[in-house]
Amino acid sequence: MKPRRKQWKLYLIGAGVLYLLVLARCHLIVPPLRKPDAVIEMKLTGYCACAKCCSWKFNWLGMPVSASGPRKGKFKIIGQTASSRMARPGTVAVDPKLFPMGTKFYIPGYGFGIARDTGGDIKGRHLDLFFWQHRSGENWGVQHREVKVWYSRD
Repeated sequence: MKPRRKQWKLYLIGAGVLYLLVLARCHLIVPPLRKPDAVIEMKLTGYCACAKCCSWKFNWLGMPVSASGPRKGKFKIIGQTASSRMARPGTVAVDPKLFPMGTKFYIPGYGFGIARDTGGDIKGRHLDLFFWQHRSGENWGVQHREVKVWYSRD
């Protein structure tokens, strides 16, 4: 029994969209369906996975290692966050004492983000937003904006 043409076309379109999402490595953050738990004025900065932003360097074997901190000199996977996921747009570095991993944010001018990383300089009401390119993070600069927050319910 052959599928109808309309059903077959819809199936191909759906498969094509899925393929494009996987191919483009789209990171879809589903907005919460409830009202935000808080709206907080925060300091916003940008970062990328480069050595300057993430404190790593190449050792004499040409392998990336941590340049400072308790893991100094130990192997580093470039772009891996504190939650063991790879950083991509929508990844937000937070102070884990205030915002648990998985907390969702809506940042005006950036979009939705999820707390998946931490940083040595990220203290208090400060968010570090991931960008693919170092220049984009520098262009973002330091901004202060009201951010909508949905705390993780896990």
